[in-house]
Amino acid sequence: MFEMTLFLFFICAGVLSYTLVPVVIAKTREMNEKNAKDLALKVDVHLQGRDFQKAYRLQIIAPAALGLAGFVFFHDARVFGIFVGIALGAIIPRLYVAKIIRDRKAKFNDQLMDALMIMSSSFRGGLSLIQAVEAVTEEMPEPIRQEFGIVLGENKMGVALDESLNRLYQRMPSPGLQQMITAILLARETGGNLPLIFSRIVTTIRERRKIEQNLQTLTVQGKIQAAVMTGLPVVFVFGVSATNPKFFDPMLHTPDGQKLVALCLVLWVVGALSILKISTFKDI
Repeated sequence: MFEMTLFLFFICAGVLSYTLVPVVIAKTREMNEKNAKDLALKVDVHLQGRDFQKAYRLQIIAPAALGLAGFVFFHDARVFGIFVGIALGAIIPRLYVAKIIRDRKAKFNDQLMDALMIMSSSFRGGLSLIQAVEAVTEEMPEPIRQEFGIVLGENKMGVALDESLNRLYQRMPSPGLQQMITAILLARETGGNLPLIFSRIVTTIRERRKIEQNLQTLTVQGKIQAAVMTGLPVVFVFGVSATNPKFFDPMLHTPDGQKLVALCLVLWVVGALSILKISTFKDI
């Protein structure tokens, strides 16, 4: 009787696996492709070419690869390992894309001062606004050349210059770019000395950069403190475990100890985030 029950159990498990596994695989693939498309729609204004392809492939491959890695490495809790792997696979591509966009915006802001100087020199030489933008695309490297090239391409296709500049600000928001766009729009409506205005904007950007560098220097101590205080508990746990492997058994194998470990982890994360929040400043 027991053998028959076991035989029927394996038959049912086989039938369920045969019917459910393809459905689960198809749903997982569909979900990954949907997430990849959603991510692509959010970043297509920032990523082009190779970076866009890397982000798209990473969004599709990472959940499956890390889920498989979790299944392989978590021998005693394979379901938990798969869940953790898929979660990390969904988070890592977004962090990667956010880093690329952040680096691109920072590089654009660093190049903006040189672009304003080129445009100011072009105005003094008698060139028009479109010709000054063309001079920037010819002389400046990426990414500012590509962004200003998009403005020129939209203008040639009939898009109003005001709208093209506003789209540029949506892609690369920065105080310096906002001042430049405002000066251009006001000069087109009421007139004005754009070379002089651009020179003042360059001075403002330079002074703002000095202030930001001073702030970063002043907050280095807080960031170092955050790193030390965050890493100290981890180093302590590994150090004690190396000398006395059974030291943490009461905390790991008893209900009260496990509650304390969970509370310590929560307080550890909250403390690290609090120190980082205090030691960082937001660019307005």
